[in-house]
Amino acid sequence: MKKEDKQTLKQAIMASTIGLEVAFSPFVGIAIGLFLDWKLNTYPYMTLIFLLVGVAAGGLNYYRFAKRQQELDEDQKK
Repeated sequence: MKKEDKQTLKQAIMASTIGLEVAFSPFVGIAIGLFLDWKLNTYPYMTLIFLLVGVAAGGLNYYRFAKRQQELDEDQKK
């Protein structure tokens, strides 16, 4: 397999996983928040806090992915 083909395949795999990461992060936050609310009897505060943490984690993952893709594109142009 050519080097360009391997690079394209790697980028496609990374792009497909980033969607799952961004979508899945808030659900993990909600699950953790609901569990803590159930244990600590603080409903809905922990759920809301961990929902925000999950959204932020998903956004951070997307930012890192976009930055990595930009660096790869710049390296390929050289």
